[in-house]
Amino acid sequence: MKRFRLSRRTVLRGALGTVISLPLLECMLDGHGVALAGGEALPLRYLLQQCPTSLVTSGSREEGMTPTRAGFGYDVRPVLQPLVDHDVVADTSVVSGLFVAPFDAPGGYNVDYHGQATYAILTGKRSGFGGVMWRPQGWSSDQLVARRMAAPTRFPSLYFQLDPQAGGTAISYEETTGFSDEPPIVYRGITAQSSPALAYRSLFTGFVPPSGMPDPEAELERRLRVSSLSYARDRITALSSRVSAADRRTLDEHLTRVRELETRIATTSVGVVGASCADPGLPGVDPADVSTDVPDQDRRAALWIDLIEMAFACDMTRVITFGGSSVLTGAGMRHDRWADIGGLHGELQHTATQADLDAANAFFVDIYARLLARLKATTEGEGSVLDRTVALFAMEGGKGLTDDPMRSGDGGGDPNHSVDNYVMLVGGRAGGLRSGQHVSLGGRDLHPAAVMNTAMRAVGVEESLGDITDRVDELLSG
Repeated sequence: MKRFRLSRRTVLRGALGTVISLPLLECMLDGHGVALAGGEALPLRYLLQQCPTSLVTSGSREEGMTPTRAGFGYDVRPVLQPLVDHDVVADTSVVSGLFVAPFDAPGGYNVDYHGQATYAILTGKRSGFGGVMWRPQGWSSDQLVARRMAAPTRFPSLYFQLDPQAGGTAISYEETTGFSDEPPIVYRGITAQSSPALAYRSLFTGFVPPSGMPDPEAELERRLRVSSLSYARDRITALSSRVSAADRRTLDEHLTRVRELETRIATTSVGVVGASCADPGLPGVDPADVSTDVPDQDRRAALWIDLIEMAFACDMTRVITFGGSSVLTGAGMRHDRWADIGGLHGELQHTATQADLDAANAFFVDIYARLLARLKATTEGEGSVLDRTVALFAMEGGKGLTDDPMRSGDGGGDPNHSVDNYVMLVGGRAGGLRSGQHVSLGGRDLHPAAVMNTAMRAVGVEESLGDITDRVDELLSG
């Protein structure tokens, strides 16, 4: 018997113009469950999580994150233990030995570590040279993907931040128009949304999951917007019979334009909403601080994980950036786990023990692992959302193992201020990514943008990031 096929755009139409959307059903897929019946592929997604720390404290050159064994079945060091705890170690590759040069080189920075290194890491462009010290010099990879992907979603991209503080360093950069004394095109940081409650309302106010019953008020508002002519048909007919011929022509022309607008609204392309899509029902307010000036980072992380999972499952966007903290120096991000030490950067990374920093880094890896686990549990077609996602974990810095200023930043005096021996995590299987391996790149001096180029290729973006054209071929099959 020939299998029944249904377009993903099919809706159920009822009385009074009621339109009920449908979730992604089996009959909307091809025979293999990996594409839509019409031939279009299931969506690909790009996630970038940034961890605002380095691998080592100022007084250490040893750390608990980088595996010692390369290849598949790598040894899981203490900082990476959350990958095991959440059963995503086989879904995650570790790339170590990356390098950003603290001098004028492709993708390099001008040894002002906090001022320029983050720009160089995330854009692949030289930073801090040519007299421009206070802004990035190119697109960040997330925004480059958002531009090139052209997904039919409500939001081209979303940028969230775990910590509530604002006014520091952005990690998502876009093109803008320069001032009168600048080039025509310059780049600026995008402001992150740091309130889970506000983000939730922005995404889900009036939202009707296809697998649930519509909210009556939201449904009425939607029907009035989409089908106003249908509701007013009798009154339009009565009015038309009473006005002059000239007014009737004017009315007809106006109603034609209204109908054309409504048709465009009704036929606007929407994303591929999976059956796992649901309103997460988050609180209307953000979590209260656990103590003075110490946010409830654990509760905040749980809310952001809920939002990111559903933003992908409901196909509201296909590009999400998730930052840790906007402030990389000074008091920095605070957490009750290190509240007795001080802020994440100024105190913990520069004055605490390596064990303290390893524990903080494990906290960020745990958030990443929980995100991967949720995407892995979110079904889509014959697989999961994680199967068609590339999820990057990028740190602020690596570890300087030498005092050579040509290897370590800030003159080589602080192993914490270095983007040598830099580590990234790559989760998911989008585009044939080979997961579950440790790719050791020591001695090759590949820039972190090489990993981002590989991730971008996995979601179909062939363009390179900034000055860097390299890729990490070991991460891709075939």
